[in-house]
Amino acid sequence: MSENNDHHNQVGLTAFLGSMVFVFSFFFYIVFINKGVTLNEKTSTPAPLGAAKFDLASVKAPWLPNAEVATAGQKIFKQNCAACHGEKGDLIGGIPNARNLVEGKWKSGGGMVELFKVLQNGVPGTQMVSFKQTLKPQERWAVVNWIDTVTNNKSKDQAEDVAKFAASAE
Repeated sequence: MSENNDHHNQVGLTAFLGSMVFVFSFFFYIVFINKGVTLNEKTSTPAPLGAAKFDLASVKAPWLPNAEVATAGQKIFKQNCAACHGEKGDLIGGIPNARNLVEGKWKSGGGMVELFKVLQNGVPGTQMVSFKQTLKPQERWAVVNWIDTVTNNKSKDQAEDVAKFAASAE
């Protein structure tokens, strides 16, 4: 019996031991050597607990140039408009036949009043829809305010004319 030449058991034992060495080596590599996957996620730090949040509804004249209103408008733009116009309004990532808001080649006017009317009523015959039911007037003004900060074709509307229009706009 001492001359048992059962090589099948030896091959099985060798395969088992080899797989165990592989598993433990792989485990060691994953736990102690590998640094993991970097997703390069852009995270933002939350506002401090005591910091006051900006309330767009409290702004009495959202059509006037205001950095906080423009920042709120940018957030609203990203949620509602970026799919067509691109995240920065430059059509990068948007749809080809949408308006490039940075170049500012406007079909109708281009002043703040006309941009507000476009947001309110849409543009017939195009994919630009009305946001009258979706966005409140101050939100539409915030988007217009932000567009005016990024466009190369700035509004030439007089502040008095915009204020007069804003009083009647809904």
